[in-house]
Amino acid sequence: MDKHALHHQLTDLGLERIEYLEKSVYKFDIYHDATSASYPLTLTTLTSEHGSTTVHFHEADFADNQFVPLQVRRAALDKLIELEQICNGSSGKSLEEANNGSMAQDMGEMKKLGNEMKHMKTNSELLERDMIPDPIQ
Repeated sequence: MDKHALHHQLTDLGLERIEYLEKSVYKFDIYHDATSASYPLTLTTLTSEHGSTTVHFHEADFADNQFVPLQVRRAALDKLIELEQICNGSSGKSLEEANNGSMAQDMGEMKKLGNEMKHMKTNSELLERDMIPDPIQ
């Protein structure tokens, strides 16, 4: 039975619909060269009866709660920030305009990435602290 017919039957029987939500789940695969694996990130949206859609960024997660490398989590966060800016009407680049094949889109991002890399520990520093370094890339 379609949802409109079901709605009419239920309301005819005296039931009152107090909430109506339509859920959609989106998936975005993030590929990691070092592990040669793809990590699916899922994002949920809910559309109300009145047509307004809410994106639940706080619920975005990787499937199966698997181990996800830090670089992949960082790429996912960058993608979520980009999507949030688009949803909020930011004047940033759209997904179609973005050059997603590079680590940085412009000189500002390159400087930011350089500053982040300055603070990263080298493999020998990690080994001295009994930590496991990233695989060789």
